Amino acid sequence: MTPEGFSTEQLSRSETITTLVHYYRAEVTRSLAWRERLDRTTNWAVGATAAFLGFAFSHPEIHHIIFLFSLAIVYTLLFVETRRYRFFDAYEYRVRILHQNFIHGVLTGRLSMDENSFWRTELAKDLRFPQYKIEFRYALGRRLRSSYIYLFSILLTGWLLKINLHPRPAHSLQQYLDQASMVGFSGWITLLFILVFISHAAVLVYIGSRPAGGGDLFHTDPRDNVDV
Repeated sequence: MTPEGFSTEQLSRSETITTLVHYYRAEVTRSLAWRERLDRTTNWAVGATAAFLGFAFSHPEIHHIIFLFSLAIVYTLLFVETRRYRFFDAYEYRVRILHQNFIHGVLTGRLSMDENSFWRTELAKDLRFPQYKIEFRYALGRRLRSSYIYLFSILLTGWLLKINLHPRPAHSLQQYLDQASMVGFSGWITLLFILVFISHAAVLVYIGSRPAGGGDLFHTDPRDNVDV
């Protein structure tokens, strides 16, 4: 029974197609906006990495602890980008639904507009109950694997090189460990922290390599039997 004050009206095929065309344009625009936000955050991280490297090696007196601060800044940007990526993936999921069914159906002349079709039901459900398609940990690993792994590799390599060169070139392991010490912690603690950071990054990269995004979750209904 229709709730009081509400009425339903069946749209014609042409009206439905017109509505979907306008909705498709809006959804693509929103997806591209989040894509630009992702790129902007990555650019900030690249700029921060370059700035920290240049400053760290500008004077021998600058302590290598600055690389700990640089890792914290870049990791914060990674967290921001991960959140943005989850939004992008959710909207891109809808665009993929329209690409694989609506646009593909128009181009092949096999557009199914049945209101009970799989893709229309899936799209309507996602609009009615929007949610992320990937968990935060997976999104973190995916963004790390995409670009941030290179930034962290550069920072960690620069950190180890900074310890070796400043304040004076290290000619023995003991001298290297002495120069690696920071804020009352021994050089072994510094190297252990770097090792732990590398290990945790490797785990996240592994998690992010598994297919689990919005586009990965969507599968066409086998009953459609569409020839590709």
